[in-house]
Amino acid sequence: MINLELIGHFAPNLLDANKAFSFINFASVGSLFDRHPTSIAYFCDGMLMSTFMSRITGRTIGRVSFDFTSIADAVFSCAEKQGKRLYFVGARQAELDLFLNKIKARYPALIIAGHHNGYFDAPQAASIHADICRSEANILIVGLGAGLQEQFEQDALRAGFNGVAFTCGGFIRQEATATHHYYPELINRLHLRAFYRMYREPHTIKRYLVDYPTNFVHLLVMIVRRKVTIHTTYP
Repeated sequence: MINLELIGHFAPNLLDANKAFSFINFASVGSLFDRHPTSIAYFCDGMLMSTFMSRITGRTIGRVSFDFTSIADAVFSCAEKQGKRLYFVGARQAELDLFLNKIKARYPALIIAGHHNGYFDAPQAASIHADICRSEANILIVGLGAGLQEQFEQDALRAGFNGVAFTCGGFIRQEATATHHYYPELINRLHLRAFYRMYREPHTIKRYLVDYPTNFVHLLVMIVRRKVTIHTTYP
């Protein structure tokens, strides 16, 4: 049985939680079929998933993604105003460096307590968790790919991290390579983000054309057979 906790929308008060959050769409939800951590709450990442879950639950569940088309600016702006400390994990070192320079320029008062690239083994992960705790970070942003990033943020909480953790998928890498924002304003306004990403990152074509429909059917069958229970909360 998979117990899925969905968050109906993002609210700034979530930044004060001692909890791990992640984002599911019809690609990443596949990681739940084999590994389903019960301590993580999920946002619906993408219009298809938010529409699907709204129909299934009978409640309005908004699209929430960790990027600049959704909550990234709200998280960074609130953290900057409130003096919260951020720790970033993900991407290659060169990409992470570019990303951090971009974020520092955009949010000059933002406190970056620490960072590490996304390439490490299990013993190094334990060392990073310890560094996160020592840094007194309030917000942890993790971009390691579906499954791995959820495990990492859970392990950080178990290691003593007392803040809030968000996964971010490829956000760090994408923003590092973008001149301004990864998604152009017109693309975002017309809700063509999936098509734009297939254009920019051809390796995602399989994800959208194969994984999405396959996981949609799989998830629907599991819900119908009552192998998935969904609990929706609103902050």
